[in-house]
Amino acid sequence: MTDALLQLAKDTTSEKKHELAEHVTGLLVARSEDSGSEETHLLNNMLEGVYDSLEQGARQQMSTRLAEVQATSSKLAAAMASDDLPIAQPILERSHSLTDESLAKIAQTESQGHLLAMAKRDHVSRNISELLIKRGSKEVKHTLAANLGAEMEMQEFETLVKDMPKQLGDRIRHLRKSNEELLEDLFRDDGEIASGSELAKRPSKISPKAWLMGIRLGKTTLNKAIYHLALEHNLLDAVALLAFFSGLESKYVHNLMVRFDATGIATVCRATGIEAKEFQAICKERCKHLKFPESTGSKWLTNYHMLDATDARRLLALMKAKLNSAKREQAA
Repeated sequence: MTDALLQLAKDTTSEKKHELAEHVTGLLVARSEDSGSEETHLLNNMLEGVYDSLEQGARQQMSTRLAEVQATSSKLAAAMASDDLPIAQPILERSHSLTDESLAKIAQTESQGHLLAMAKRDHVSRNISELLIKRGSKEVKHTLAANLGAEMEMQEFETLVKDMPKQLGDRIRHLRKSNEELLEDLFRDDGEIASGSELAKRPSKISPKAWLMGIRLGKTTLNKAIYHLALEHNLLDAVALLAFFSGLESKYVHNLMVRFDATGIATVCRATGIEAKEFQAICKERCKHLKFPESTGSKWLTNYHMLDATDARRLLALMKAKLNSAKREQAA
């Protein structure tokens, strides 16, 4: 296969290059999370080599297909993100392959449309936020302020919010404040957090590994797994699955599960696609574990209905970014 692709890459005709790009893009999509192999490196090199010679339609199709593919190289992602807006938008909004260096360059040089797409990313670092505030239009700034995954100084945030309609500004201010408190709790010692006892291991008909295999094979869903585990009074195994699909370490998901409030675990559940019925089952079991009345679980469920999936996904991205940053600082 590799030899055939290399031969196709040497062909100078536009038709052959488009054929190559379409085929190689499909191969890269199939290796979505395989970013370190030699074959993935070769596929990226091929796309980087023919990218500039492709027509706009082909480049736009490539961008759409690779926007959420982690195996996409940072060089290829940067090329698509710096292209015309219809091509750049999916990459700027969703790609994890873009480096902060590439984002900073785009923020300093490209159009307001590019900046608006960047303001919608699940996570926006403080450095990029500052650039967007400096160059961005009113729409860019308001979008950034409403993005719970955007890091910024509180003074900058308040300046942006004051320029928004009062009701919207108050809502965003409340969400950001409660989320900041949740983020601060991630770094506190267990004894400093208002929470219940640790979850106990309970017998389960299906292990987390078996559930995971079934989900990957398309035989079941995460929602079904979480629902059945909650009915079996096995929140610990539910934590293991939620940790895997959220990308958070199990110990953090465990701490969120046994907290006396539901903000954190609701965020993880909503961000991973857990539906209201399944979350209700979790709430019922959490109330038993924490020795709360069932009415508390009903309040948690009411709030869950109002939790926006985009807000939850962005807060989760911010949690992971801050935790990874703390790990790097500790390792330095």
